[in-house]
Amino acid sequence: MALAISIILTWLWTLTPILNLYNLQLTGFLTLIYFAFKKHSRFPSVLILNIICLLLIFSTGGLSSPLFFLLDLLLIALALLFEPKQAVIASFLIVSLFLIQNFSTLDTSKIINLLSLVLMTPIAVIFSKNYLENLQNQGRIQLLEEVVQEEETESLLWISQTKPSIASVLNSTTDLVMYFNSKGRELLIATPILEKLKSIQSDLITLYTSTSTLEKSLEADSDKVRVS
Repeated sequence: MALAISIILTWLWTLTPILNLYNLQLTGFLTLIYFAFKKHSRFPSVLILNIICLLLIFSTGGLSSPLFFLLDLLLIALALLFEPKQAVIASFLIVSLFLIQNFSTLDTSKIINLLSLVLMTPIAVIFSKNYLENLQNQGRIQLLEEVVQEEETESLLWISQTKPSIASVLNSTTDLVMYFNSKGRELLIATPILEKLKSIQSDLITLYTSTSTLEKSLEADSDKVRVS
């Protein structure tokens, strides 16, 4: 609503001979306000930018203005910073005002400018939607990377706490196997028990090796995430 009102009021300002004399002063004043609001609030700053562009175009020939291309950029800005439908409303209003003002004097160049503005509207809408979707996807990717990094950190922490215990049990099992191998006959240890101890020792070696491999892999993946 505010956008539509600003477009109509700007058009009426440039049509009024007395007010039209102060276009340059008004543009300068609005430029100062624009830079004042730019860091604090998006809505007033974009609204003021819209008025400045329209003032420049309406006061330099309207449809024949050499600055007419600014309207194409304005539509993209409105679609990005407000909503895509705001760009459609602005385009409809501006085209309607130009037709009202120039209907009896339309020529080829003016018609081309109008058509370019009409064609730019869906382009601005599509561009803004794609841009917003890309931002959402980047946000999801960043969130996924944070989750992955958190899981890697937890895994590394678990490995760092578990690996010494595995090493301790492996050393104890190895000592038992070596002891029973050397004293087996004297201690009358059954062969199945000794074989079971050897099997446990082998499993522990495999587990310890796998833990080391996983730790190195997680550290490498973590480094890649930081670099990217």
